[in-house]
This record gives sequence, structure tokens and C-alpha cells, in this order.
Amino acid sequence: MQRVKILLASYNGEKYISEQITSILNQKEVLVEVDISDDGSVDKTLNIVNTEFPSISTCVNHPGTGSAAKNFLQMVAKLDLDQDYEFIAFSDQDDVWLPEKMISAIKLLSGNNASLYCSNLTKWETNTDSYSLLKKDFPQRKFDYLFEGGSAGCTYVFTKVFAKSMQIFLQDLNTANWKGFSHDWLVYFFARANNYKVIIDGHSHIHYRLHETNVHGHLNKLSWATVKEKSAEVLKGYYQSHAFNYIKYLNKNSEAYHIYKKFLSGYFSRNFVIWRYNFQLMRDKKKFLIFALLNLLKFR
Repeated sequence: MQRVKILLASYNGEKYISEQITSILNQKEVLVEVDISDDGSVDKTLNIVNTEFPSISTCVNHPGTGSAAKNFLQMVAKLDLDQDYEFIAFSDQDDVWLPEKMISAIKLLSGNNASLYCSNLTKWETNTDSYSLLKKDFPQRKFDYLFEGGSAGCTYVFTKVFAKSMQIFLQDLNTANWKGFSHDWLVYFFARANNYKVIIDGHSHIHYRLHETNVHGHLNKLSWATVKEKSAEVLKGYYQSHAFNYIKYLNKNSEAYHIYKKFLSGYFSRNFVIWRYNFQLMRDKKKFLIFALLNLLKFR
């Protein structure tokens, strides 16, 4: 059986963490080992883990990293790659994994000689106990990684070789003043910018729980409030801010670098590059058209 290291970032997760860990331990056809990095929970999260799952390794960050994204990447940076496992996966504290999640990812990674796996998700609206598909498996585009991640980080599975390269990359990563920093996007950016093969599974093997205390989950709800919030962020410079940070990690002679350079060079240059590369910049055509329109409306 294949062995998988599961990296679970926790923070005040007492309400859901037991159900999530149980779903991880019930994975079929693989051997899982769970490591938990807690960001300073003040509820019963660690007590629940230590009592119900005493064999699981836990550590507490002092001080806390301040975000799940930084917590996850700190775990990657500290991974002991000499241990006996072949794959690494991220886990949120509040989802539920279907039993075939890990084996499905491993088969697709191995069968396609890929380094990073991600997938569609099933949104689980807990207030109505309803389920719907969150589609992420639009065809990959040449430069999509410059403006979006592959999927939610909780779907990511990757190889040891990829993790080793990530560890080297993370030594020089500076997120101190990076507003809205996302590990979902960063890992996908790193993979695509460095020519690692990424596969996006059209199936969902996870119930992605949406509830009142999600950090970003509410943004996946289809509502007028969400549309307004996302649009406002774009008009405030969401993409320029991320481009400013990501461009530091691109080869200055690359086409990707010059796309970012033009995107950051003012209104006309930004919109020229958007329409010049158009659907190469995002996988979902509807998302791209909204992105393009909002940038036309953003005059700074």
C-alpha cells in the first residue's frame, strides 16, 4: 500500500476536527499518517485530538503563523522527506473526505506522471445541509497560474520530489506584507512556473464544508454579497497586489514575467495585456470575462 503524509492545519476547530480526522483515517487502499500543526487554538481542539487520536502527532506554533496558508507552508518546509511515505496531502480541519480521496489522487498522479493533484469539490452548505459541485477542472491555460490557483488547497496531493523542490523555494519566500496570501495559489503557481505537471480531477472526493467561521469558504457561495465582495477586491487592486508579489519569483526573461510587468504598468498596458492574452490567463471563460470587465472599470 502507498503511504501518504497528511498535513492538517488547525485553529479553534473543536466543532468539526474529529469528524474530519475520522474520514482521513478511513481512507481506502492507502496508509495515512496525520501531522497536525495548531496555530494556538484556545478551544478544545488539541484536547479532542490528544484524547480521541493519541497516535497522531501534534505541534503548536509559538507564536502562531497567523493564517492557515502560512501554517501549511511551514509544515512543508519542516517535512522530513527521509520518512517512509510517497505522497503528501493538505487537509483542512472542517471538511469530510470520501473514502477514495487519496487513492484516486495517487492513481491519477502515477498514471499521468504528474507532480501535483487537485480536484473539483462538493460544496456542503451546512445551514441547509445541501450539496452542489464547485467546478475547478476547466482546461488548464498557458498562463492561468499568474491569476488563479488550481483549486482549494484541501484537495492538493503532491509527490516527494515536488515537496523537496518546494522546500528549496520556500527558503526565499517572503510573505510578511503579502495581503491575502494563499497557499492554494502559491503551490499551483510554483508548479506551473517550474514546469511540473498538474492534474485537475473532474471528480469530487471531498465535502467542502461551508459554515459561519470559514476563512475563505463563504466566497464560494453564489450570492449577490459574494459577487459584490469579490468585485470590490478586484477594483481595490487585488490582482495587482498579487502580481507584485509573484513577479519576484519568475525568471526575468520569461514571457510570464513580461505579462506581469505589463499588467503592473498602468491602465492601458494592463488592459492591453489582458486582451492580448485573453483566455490564456484563466481557465473559466466566464471568470475571465468578469476579470477583464472589472479591469476596464478600474482606472488606477
